[in-house]
Amino acid sequence: MESAARRDVHQFGAILRARRRALDLTLNDVSQKTGLAKGFLSDIERDKTSPSVASLVSLCDALSLPVGDLFAPSPNVLVRAEARQPIKFGGIGVSDHLLTPSHGVKMQAIWSEIAPGGTAGDQLYSLRSEEELVLVISGDLALNIEGEEAILHQGDSLTFDPRRLHSFRNPSSSFPTIAVFIMTPPPA
Repeated sequence: MESAARRDVHQFGAILRARRRALDLTLNDVSQKTGLAKGFLSDIERDKTSPSVASLVSLCDALSLPVGDLFAPSPNVLVRAEARQPIKFGGIGVSDHLLTPSHGVKMQAIWSEIAPGGTAGDQLYSLRSEEELVLVISGDLALNIEGEEAILHQGDSLTFDPRRLHSFRNPSSSFPTIAVFIMTPPPA
C-alpha cells in the first residue's frame, strides 16, 4: 500500500510522456537533450520517482513545456464566450479571439469575426504549424493558398499545410463572416 506521503506527491508523468510523444521524441532523444538516464526518465513518466528541480527544469526545457503546466489543476480548460482572450494578428476588419488557453501546446483555436470586405491582407503569409483547419461558422470565406482561391460557405471546412503561403478575406460586401481557425504545433 502507498504511503500517505507518496499519494500526496503531484503526479505529472503522464503529462511529460504525452508531450514527449506529441513531439515524436523517444526516451533516448530526451536523454541526449537532458543528460538524464533513459531509465530515470521512464521512472519519471510512470510516476515511480520524483526528479530534482534542476532535472525537472531541464526535462521541461527539452520538451518546450512550461514547468507551470505540470501543476495545472486540470487539463480541461473552459473558455466562456464572454471571456475569450482577444489577440491581434493584423488584417483589416478582422477581430480574433483565442478559444484555447494561451499556453496550449497541442493546438491553438482562434474565433475570427471578419467584417464585410475584411481581409488578413493582400500579402500572403505562412505559419510555423504542422496543420491548419478552417471551419466557416457563418457567411463565406475566400481562402487563397499560393494563388489558388477556394470559397468556403457556412459549414464548410478546409485543412491545409499553413507553411504554404496563404491569406483569407470575406468576399461579401454586406455580410460578416465568422470562422474558426485551428492550428497544431510547429513540427519538431
